[in-house]
Amino acid sequence: MYCPSCGVKNEDDKGECFVCGKRLPSSLLVDIPGSPQSNRPKSGKARAATSSDSNAARLGDRLIALILDTMFISAIVLVVAAAVLSRWPTVLDSHSNLTLVAVSAGIVLVIAFIYHWLQEGAFGATMGKAIIGVHVTRQGGLKPGLGPSAIRNAFRLLDALPFYVIGFFVALFSRGRRRLGDYAAGTFVLERAAVPVGERIAVIFLWLAGITAAVWGAWLLRPTWFQFPPK
Repeated sequence: MYCPSCGVKNEDDKGECFVCGKRLPSSLLVDIPGSPQSNRPKSGKARAATSSDSNAARLGDRLIALILDTMFISAIVLVVAAAVLSRWPTVLDSHSNLTLVAVSAGIVLVIAFIYHWLQEGAFGATMGKAIIGVHVTRQGGLKPGLGPSAIRNAFRLLDALPFYVIGFFVALFSRGRRRLGDYAAGTFVLERAAVPVGERIAVIFLWLAGITAAVWGAWLLRPTWFQFPPK
């Protein structure tokens, strides 16, 4: 049964929508052939809802969005590393490899957390999700907000171990394709019904501009990194 408020598919024996929390109409009133409800012409929104199995974002789309976000985060890490080594050129020689690995991993995790936390909390989607056409929402269709977004992305470290295997299988076998962070924060990752072309182009432009600016900044700070063979 599809929720008349948000269009998400629910199990027939449920009384409330698992996304928006609104009360569902009785399936007996909707599905009986020949009833006034079944003979009534469906609205465009209802036809759109019945044309798909669920509004939950597909795992493939979420994976592509994650790859796009990882590319952007990698560019940020690159320019940060270039800035640190330009400011403290002897830092690699003055610390052990274990210390350098631990500090580097911590910096990467902080950058990734801030990137996902702020964008999902404020806008409901990172740039990768916006490009693909999926978004994070709470019950009632509200944006997550900074609090739930912080919880959701704090659990990302657990979901990502190892190589997002935990998060993938939890989402694969859970209702609504939710990972652990979604359960903890009370969030859902849904497909957007329609993404305006202009909005998608603008996000793609920002994504490309951000990566280009970060790589250019790293090149200005550490040009030897971009020479072949590397020096």
